[in-house]
Amino acid sequence: MNNELISTLKAFFATLLYIVGLELIGSWLYIAEVIEFENYHDYYFLIQGVLQLIVILIFIYFIKNRTFKNLIKKTHRKWYLIAFILGISFVFMQTPLKWMYNLLFGTEYQIAYRFDGLSKFRNINFISFILFIPIGEELFFREYIQNNLQKKTTELIAILLTSFLFALIHSPYKNLILESAKQDWHLFYLTIFGGIISGILYSKSKSTGPSIVFHVFWNLTAMIV
Repeated sequence: MNNELISTLKAFFATLLYIVGLELIGSWLYIAEVIEFENYHDYYFLIQGVLQLIVILIFIYFIKNRTFKNLIKKTHRKWYLIAFILGISFVFMQTPLKWMYNLLFGTEYQIAYRFDGLSKFRNINFISFILFIPIGEELFFREYIQNNLQKKTTELIAILLTSFLFALIHSPYKNLILESAKQDWHLFYLTIFGGIISGILYSKSKSTGPSIVFHVFWNLTAMIV
């Protein structure tokens, strides 16, 4: 078995463990009920995001031989500017992407840009969506998965494969577990393209910083519009 295939299998296995980890982290809800933590639903996504980030940081810490040195490498400031612009722009790029999705799968997804999302930020849970979760996902999928794949495969394959695995955690896998789950592949489809942009930023800048900025402003803009 060659090194490229081994690296690919490791990446798939690591992503599977990531998904299992997400579900295990979510089990804190049951602990909250046992200890009678009142109003825990009001802080669900905040707590979930914090726990996810902590677990990923612990994972990265040991993967990097017990150090956070060079966790986010220095890069030219232009990559942060590009990431900022792309993060905001990607939400609007989703309009033609949704047209393509509707054409391919016979759906009728529509986008309405209302720009009325600022009121959402009164909810503390949104800190997770725009900060904790993007940081955790980029550290795992770019700094760990893509970084390792680029050492064994071509840059293009590493970006595409990492983007697919990144989208996989946003796939309707819960449909296989819960009969009540009725998710579709729409988010998975969009996330592949977001992952490709993030992967290119990481590959070209040689740093996770720009990909984090892209992901943060992608989520932030999506909340606002």
